[in-house]
Amino acid sequence: MLWWISGGLVVVALIVLVGVAVSVMGRLREFDNAARAMQARLIDGQRRVEPRLAVLQQTVETILPQLEAMQAQAEQRALVKQAENS
Repeated sequence: MLWWISGGLVVVALIVLVGVAVSVMGRLREFDNAARAMQARLIDGQRRVEPRLAVLQQTVETILPQLEAMQAQAEQRALVKQAENS
């Protein structure tokens, strides 16, 4: 009689284990779907941003020499003012 009770408990435990495993697999499937959707949105956003970044980089490269020249002029003016005040 004890074997029947032990066997029944093992069967019930296995049924519960299978139920929990199925539940976890369902939640993991939902997580996978959400992760795939976010990955697709990330790739789409990257595809949209890359051309704008290329244009921005080109603009910065175009303006950089002008900014460096302006900085050099400002430094020269500061040196001239410093020499005049001395």
